[in-house]
Amino acid sequence: MKKKVQKRVNESLIRASFERPRVTTLLGARRVGKTTLLRSYMSENPDRKWVFFNMDKRDQRLRVEKEELELMIEENALQRIGKGKKIWVAIDEAQKCPALFDQVKAIYDENKDQKRIKFILTGSGHLNLHQLAAESLAGRVELMHLREFNLKEMTKLLCPDVSLPTDSVFDFFIKPFEEAKLKEIWEERRPFQKILTEVLPIHLVWGGLPEVLEEQTSKDRQRYLANYLQTYLENDVRAIESISDLSLYQQLMKACAEQTGSLRDDQKLLNALGCSRNTLVKYRGYLTATMQYKEVFPYIDSTVKRLIKSPKGYLINNGLVSYLTGIYDYSVLNTTGLLGHRFENWLLNELLTWTDSVVENHAIYFWRTGGGAEVDFIVSIGAEVLPIEVTFSSQILPKKTRHLREFMEREPKSKWGIYFYNGAFKIDSGQRIIYLPTRMI
Repeated sequence: MKKKVQKRVNESLIRASFERPRVTTLLGARRVGKTTLLRSYMSENPDRKWVFFNMDKRDQRLRVEKEELELMIEENALQRIGKGKKIWVAIDEAQKCPALFDQVKAIYDENKDQKRIKFILTGSGHLNLHQLAAESLAGRVELMHLREFNLKEMTKLLCPDVSLPTDSVFDFFIKPFEEAKLKEIWEERRPFQKILTEVLPIHLVWGGLPEVLEEQTSKDRQRYLANYLQTYLENDVRAIESISDLSLYQQLMKACAEQTGSLRDDQKLLNALGCSRNTLVKYRGYLTATMQYKEVFPYIDSTVKRLIKSPKGYLINNGLVSYLTGIYDYSVLNTTGLLGHRFENWLLNELLTWTDSVVENHAIYFWRTGGGAEVDFIVSIGAEVLPIEVTFSSQILPKKTRHLREFMEREPKSKWGIYFYNGAFKIDSGQRIIYLPTRMI
């Protein structure tokens, strides 16, 4: 029996890009499901003339390096480009072949007006990794992202019969506020409180990589994460010529895991790793480029000031954080106070998945003052600014609400503050704070 493919929350947006004429590039960390989604799309459109290449395959990569991409397409399609049906070209692991992008550009430019060819590329790194396509495909490419499973996707995977609401509660906050509508959204989600509450700890410990969730035991999940890390280091990182010390790179990953959610302290890292600042910056840059690590910068009016301030760093996948720190036990995380960092990491993933679907200019920041006031996340979307406080507690902590109010007093573009926690749903219209339970997501 054919295994049913899990539908992703942003899949309709990604598929819409597949249908548009420009080059679509689907980016995401290793094993988040990019190829699965693409293969599913191909199988649902069997009448199209498909050509599929994988730049992990050395023979295909060598031919591209000899500038034979056009010939490869025509050989596989058994026709000349433009002399028959439109050709749909899917290229997996595109970042592995720097020679690819100039050829894609040339073929696209020659045929774009006649709509003779469509390119869909996937990659487990940003296109500017190895300086690949920042210039080659400028103005010709649509960048789409696929993240690890969020809570909704994970719940659907583990409990296929559950019919969760399809919309995101975050969408509500970039629309004119309607208190009655928000209450309606809450009522709609009430039947799913128990199941979402049961699934969340799995995400906090194991992260949202689709295949790790399919493993049945803790040992099997640990084994999968060990193999995942080894494959990432051997296949993705070793291929980068300027990364000469895999052991140092793995030590940096471990340090990032231990410091997830904390202000980046380069001097402490340099002392611990015993490397030069240039090496640290370079290695961390590749960790970011391969979409394993995310830096969140402070919310400051001046872009120049923001960039010289220390960001908060997140090793994005909670499963890798568990593996690299050796803590897989939910109760241990809870008693040691580390659960809050995992919770914050999880919410960052939810926010990234949500903002992937937003057309307006957007960014995620944090806010901190010299006097000690801070707000975990500031989401800027167009002219809207949404401050979000995060706590695993089921109680409303006065200090956190005070910090939300202080930010909103300073930033007139923020109309409401969001308090994300494990307590009850509540709207405080007087203070303009909405208390959202985790399960409402």
